[in-house]
This record gives sequence, C-alpha cells and structure tokens, in this order.
Amino acid sequence: MAGAPTGNGRSQLLDDIEEFSRNGPVLTNEPVLPTFTRDKMSFPDLNVPASERSVRTPASAGNSAASPTLESPSSLGGPAADSLLARLKQKAQTVQQVAEQRGVAHDAIAQRLSASLGAVFHYLDDLIKQLNIIKPEIPKEFVFPGNIAFAGMRWVEGAADFRMVPTATEDRLYDSLTARLRIASPKKIVVERDAIGVEPLRKLLHDYNIAFQVEEKQNARKMIERASFTFPCEIKAGFIIRADYGAGNLLLRTRNIDRFGMMEFRLQPDDLNQETLDELTKLFLGETSNFLQMYRRTA
Repeated sequence: MAGAPTGNGRSQLLDDIEEFSRNGPVLTNEPVLPTFTRDKMSFPDLNVPASERSVRTPASAGNSAASPTLESPSSLGGPAADSLLARLKQKAQTVQQVAEQRGVAHDAIAQRLSASLGAVFHYLDDLIKQLNIIKPEIPKEFVFPGNIAFAGMRWVEGAADFRMVPTATEDRLYDSLTARLRIASPKKIVVERDAIGVEPLRKLLHDYNIAFQVEEKQNARKMIERASFTFPCEIKAGFIIRADYGAGNLLLRTRNIDRFGMMEFRLQPDDLNQETLDELTKLFLGETSNFLQMYRRTA
C-alpha cells in the first residue's frame, strides 16, 4: 500500500509511541498556544525562555498566585460614608421622605375639604326642602341696571345637588355642591327704551338669564325708534361651592344672590360652620346678613 511506513520507519514509530506513553510529549522550541477551558484561559509565561516553558494545566493555572482576579460586587462591601454613592443615597432618602410627608399632608387637607362639602350639602339639602314647603317672602328689593326694581317676591322652588371627584378607588371625594333657587312675583315688568337703549337692555336681560318679550316700533326707513320690553318679575339664582384640592381651599361663586351678577369668595374648610351657613342663608333669602362683612370678595 502506498505511503505505508518502511521497516525502519515502522520501528521508529513504535519507539516514539513507547516513549510518549512513558515520558509524555517531547519539549520543542515551538511557542506554546494558550489552553482554553470552560471557565478560564491559561497563557504561557512569556518571561521564561521558550526552551524552558511547559504547558500549564488548568488546575495549576487556577491555583497560581500570579493569576489576577476581580472581586465580586458582594465582596466590595457598602460605600464609604464620604463617597459619591453614599451622598446620592442620602439625598434620595431625604427626597423620598419629603415627598411622603407632603403626600400625607395633602391627603389630610383633601379629606377636610371633602368632609366640609359633604356636611354643607346635607345642611343645604335639608334647608331647601323646608323652604320649598314654607315659600317665604323675600323682603329685599333687587335693582336691575336702569332703575328697574324687582320687588314683592317670594320663594318659588329650589334644589341642591353635588358631584364627586371621578376616581377608580372607593375613597371618593366631593368635587362640588350646587344650590339653585327661583324667587318671583306674579306681576309683570314693562320697560320702554328709545333706539339707543334697546340693545344695551337686550344684552343685560340675556346676561342675567331673564326671559323677555320685545315689541319694536320702527319708522318709515325700517329703523327702530323705540322698543317695549316685557318680562316676569322673577330671578333665577344660585351658587356653587367647589373644592380646590390644588390650592387647599374652597371656591364659592354666586349668581344673582343679594344682587344681580356674579360674586366669588375663597373660603377655608373651617369657615363653613353653622354661623357662616346661617349668614349665607340670610343672604340668598334677601334678609339682613353679615356674610359680605365676614368674607372678602375675590371677584
């Protein structure tokens, strides 16, 4: 067979095998390649002459004191007190504590606002039910711009309602409460205006939510010379109290209460006590009230 070793070659090969089995591999001057294992690599010592190098086994490589190793994170211990990481940790803890304290304080204020609105709603709901039965007279005379007097009125009807803050949790808060009322007299009010006063009166009646009828007198050129306005002696009034959870107070906005137009007040939860509610009731019943002296208008 071609390439088969000759007698001398076969004999040499057998001798080499015998030598390898007894003494291991024969050292040469060829560079030794690194030995790779599953967990680490072993490299030959380049300071040792090539003729004196030997292959280091994975076990000897792992036990060598010269082999550099990295400490695991758990062996580093905690950060030093004056380190950047320690300072950042302390600052983060402070920020978190402040946020938690603010959250607790905000929740407490929110509960006070909601509880105050709830108590006022139950008071007004009961009050208005009694007024719907009694239908008291309204002693106050309301003067409309242009010296138009609304007088001799009495309570007709009223209602109270509330809204809750939309939320998915069971801990619901009051958002606002509303009181609506209507006072009136059976008489009609008739007012005449010349051409220049027609549009201003029309606008005022619209703004104050007063239903009216108007008869216009025109000249030959189809221009308005005069107009006659007829409307009931009736006032639709009311107010809303809304919790401003961001500001931590209450907003009271009235419409046609004590006078025509709007008024606004800022109140604290503790302001809505029995005295305040009594004075507010007197105000929308047209009686002498100290409410406007107790609380300053904001608008």
